[in-house]
Amino acid sequence: MEWDTAADKPRSSLYSQLNRTLKQVDRTKLRPWFRYLKLFLTALAKLPCAPHQTVWRGVRKDQSADYPPGAEVTWWAFSSCTTSLNVLESDLYLGNAGTRTLFSIETINGRTIRSHSHFTTEDEILLLPGTYLEVKSRLNPAPDLHIVHLQQKVPPHILLEPPFPGAQLLPIQDNDRALRKTSHVSDNFESPDRRWFQKKRILFGIGVGLALVILAIVLGVVLGTRNKNQSQTTSTPTMTTTVASTIYFNGTIPQPVSVADAFYSFDGNVNDLYSQRSGEVIGGPVTYVQGYVAYGQAVALTQSTATQINIKPGFDLNTSSSFTIEGFFMLKSTVMTATLVQLTPTVQLNLLDGTLAASLGSSNNLMSNVTLSTDQWHHLSFVFNVITQSASLSIDGTIVASKSAVQFGASNNNTNSTIIVGIGYQGYIDQLSIILNAKSPQEIVWDATVSGYYPLHLNWLLDYGPNGNNATASGVTPKVPGWRGDALNFSNPTAFYQATGFTALGTAQQPFSVSFWLRTGSQPGVFLTVANAYTCLLVIGLQNDRNKLVVYLPNATSTGEGINIVGPEMPPTWTNVAFTWSSKSRANLYTSTFLQGTSADATNLNNARGMNNSSPMTLTLGHYSGPANCAGIQGVNTSQAFMGTIDEVFVFSRELHDGDLQALVLTLPI
Repeated sequence: MEWDTAADKPRSSLYSQLNRTLKQVDRTKLRPWFRYLKLFLTALAKLPCAPHQTVWRGVRKDQSADYPPGAEVTWWAFSSCTTSLNVLESDLYLGNAGTRTLFSIETINGRTIRSHSHFTTEDEILLLPGTYLEVKSRLNPAPDLHIVHLQQKVPPHILLEPPFPGAQLLPIQDNDRALRKTSHVSDNFESPDRRWFQKKRILFGIGVGLALVILAIVLGVVLGTRNKNQSQTTSTPTMTTTVASTIYFNGTIPQPVSVADAFYSFDGNVNDLYSQRSGEVIGGPVTYVQGYVAYGQAVALTQSTATQINIKPGFDLNTSSSFTIEGFFMLKSTVMTATLVQLTPTVQLNLLDGTLAASLGSSNNLMSNVTLSTDQWHHLSFVFNVITQSASLSIDGTIVASKSAVQFGASNNNTNSTIIVGIGYQGYIDQLSIILNAKSPQEIVWDATVSGYYPLHLNWLLDYGPNGNNATASGVTPKVPGWRGDALNFSNPTAFYQATGFTALGTAQQPFSVSFWLRTGSQPGVFLTVANAYTCLLVIGLQNDRNKLVVYLPNATSTGEGINIVGPEMPPTWTNVAFTWSSKSRANLYTSTFLQGTSADATNLNNARGMNNSSPMTLTLGHYSGPANCAGIQGVNTSQAFMGTIDEVFVFSRELHDGDLQALVLTLPI
């Protein structure tokens, strides 16, 4: 409902005029709107609350300064949001250029109005006047883009009265909390001569009839919504708290570790990938075993005869040089003292009595206090940044030693130096990378803990993670519209997408996580399986009962019983799903950063049961036909094939935390 305005003035509508009035400090200006508000709120109260979920709202200016972290704010206007970031890409809303603020809002009482909106394809959620929010965090991923993370809360006192007796403006469990918070209010709070604008609440009467129709006209200029009929889970969904993200992913990703100044995969030889600095084995023979990247090999040094790998020519390191040394190492002896990598006589990555250490000269030594375990792959890195004059050591992506104000005492020409690998070292080495740049801590975490990343976009079989663990597929439909670019559709009963060789997932007590975007289709069923030829680790599917999400962990308890974690009903719209496991936090299931289910009994997964159970795992999307026994998932007909769409699949060798989950969900679609 709009009306003509002068060419030099903004277009005006009933919606904009009402919201402008709702935002004014002088509440008496609302009096002419009372009958409209009575009608609108009665209609909205008759709609069920949308489930707890993350919605989005965009404005084309910088409003981030108004939302400092920790602040509590109230939105007094009707606030139109969307569950689909794709909608905001339109220039009518957020667009792709210019100064913009994107709000990510964890809601508890939005209203789904798609069926009543003028724009029926824009996935709209409407927030009511008096929406009370806490600012959880702010991001500035690009110079002109600001992201504000908000979490809706039950207000400390009533901000919006129900328009008629029995109306539920909050979900029942949240409404109960609100009533408990306000139970101390005296009876005269409801006195008719108590002015509503003095108590920051709006009193409305009962409305009937054509409310939804009028509301649709008023709100036709804003966004629409997807219908998310999310069911109750085994426990009330919990919204994650904000911590700093350690994931390197915001639409761009680092190069694979093989993109380096020297790279050694050790696949049956000690050659440099680029044939510039190939190695030579000095001393006793070396052997080659299955590597951390299971499709290849690793070099094994036993030191039965003193053995090392010499590499020439060396790098020309000088006082303006930065560098990163990283790779996967498996120690086969405890309390070992060895030189893992020596770039020059003064630049070394070492083991001292089994602890990681490094040297940048006689007065620049780093020493961790972590003793490395044996018979388990560890990612080790040594980074020197000449710009910040800092150096750091990391184990499995975690910084264990660092030093600032480092003066690098390199000589002016080290090209005649020999790079040496493995002096006194007993164990395996794989994926050794040397680059003359200082990688950031986020890049090191990526290289250390991303076991696989499958965007399923243009080159949809490729692993865009650090190690290039590519997939195979049969019967799937690629390049359908996805969350980010393209996605995979499963409409064939035998369709599958499969990547093998996840060493970390086969490692006993190794934390891990999987994350993906899911859009349900015409048929529930199992859509993700992690298994090797001997045992099954993880199964995820949709139950026949209303498409409820369920995770199954076979033989996961100390007594060998299987565990099922039942999550929410999944809507036919894009939703982020994540599952994490660690020996500390155990099993946790998330959708769009909300904790939907957990099990503290998942103490001893199948990969910890010895022998071949710890072999590298295979990830299968869609139909699983492997030899492992994966039966036992609750409420899912395993003979029934999943029909739906999957996008943006991650496999991590660590437990994702709140900031990581938010980083995945906040990443804008393309």
